Amino acid sequence: MSDTPDEPDDGTPGPGDDAGGGPDEPDSPLRGWIDPDDRLWRHPSEVAGSGPAQDVSSLLNPPPRRNHRNAVMVLVGVGAVMAAVAWVVVLLSPASDHPLESTSQDTATSGPLTTLAGVQNALPAAAAATGHSIVELQATTTHGTVLLVGVAVAEGGLVATTADLLGGLQRIDMVGPGGKLQSATVVATDKTSDVALVSVPVALPVATFADDSGLGSGTPDLALSFVAAGGHSVALRCTAGAVTDVGSAITTGPASTMPSITSSPPMPALLDGEPLLADDGAVLGILYNPDPGSSPVTFLPSDLVVGVADELRSQDRVVHGWLGMQGTDAPDASGAKVAEVQAGGPASGLLQVGQLIVAVDSTPVRTMAELRARLYVLPPGTAVTLSVQQPAGPKVVDITLGTSS
Repeated sequence: MSDTPDEPDDGTPGPGDDAGGGPDEPDSPLRGWIDPDDRLWRHPSEVAGSGPAQDVSSLLNPPPRRNHRNAVMVLVGVGAVMAAVAWVVVLLSPASDHPLESTSQDTATSGPLTTLAGVQNALPAAAAATGHSIVELQATTTHGTVLLVGVAVAEGGLVATTADLLGGLQRIDMVGPGGKLQSATVVATDKTSDVALVSVPVALPVATFADDSGLGSGTPDLALSFVAAGGHSVALRCTAGAVTDVGSAITTGPASTMPSITSSPPMPALLDGEPLLADDGAVLGILYNPDPGSSPVTFLPSDLVVGVADELRSQDRVVHGWLGMQGTDAPDASGAKVAEVQAGGPASGLLQVGQLIVAVDSTPVRTMAELRARLYVLPPGTAVTLSVQQPAGPKVVDITLGTSS
């Protein structure tokens, strides 16, 4: 159907035709006039609402209607073609020479920054929580660059690690997310226990430390280790193992004569300072590794580490009390046996050769090394109570520690 009104095809002139006389002329007949109700078209003057100001030609010949649907379809087609072209460009484009580095992330959804990027195997919830309290350290020394692990022992970003690798230190950094180095500072070190206190630029949550007094051979444990995860990122590996010994004296390295905890987890790559955990996630000790590759793996007990770190934090060094006796290990790790009492020392007249010291302030001791460690973190002038076994029966001996020579 045409958009314009149909013209009569019977020879009758239309409204604009010149027929020689219009119906408005007085004497002209109404030639060919048809009642509007019988026509298929209307003169502009017969359309309702028309007036002198209305454009007659626009009414008789209205502009063609725009087909909006066709325009939309054209636009959709153009968009589809452009999307296809863009996809082909992406597929054919070469890979970037500088891909984006992945950002390290904690195992938990929230927590402080750490070098922890993820987990390499399933972590118990307790072990994952401890992951927020450890960082990787990079030390530049006169003998090369070494990596260590620090465990948070106090608020304000204070972490403990081992000290022997820090000899000839030139610079120490915390390895941050994506391998970014952030400047750290060694607060102090203690050569006798081989414990170092380091300040890092992140306020880590303080780790939970376990009391090793009830720890025994065969107790299940967990070792946390940093492993490479591609690029500069690292991941945390948790390895289950078991305690093989507690309290025996260390025989090599700077911490010689201090007590140890040994474990037998199959740890392929070790960093000094890595934590050993109890099954509840509490830290049992930190890795002491003066002889890499040796077995079983040796850890400094947490009681010693925390005690020394506290002394280093408060006065930059350890000033320990003195008991004035020499001893040996009792059979079956049942205590420290008194072998000699120094004349004029704090224990003179209070301890006798052959007595067995089994506890300090109610904390059990199994070996002479454990007795030494318990007293090592107590300052001169501290009053201690020793539980003693002897042939006549158990007794309690009160002694005030003297100043070490």
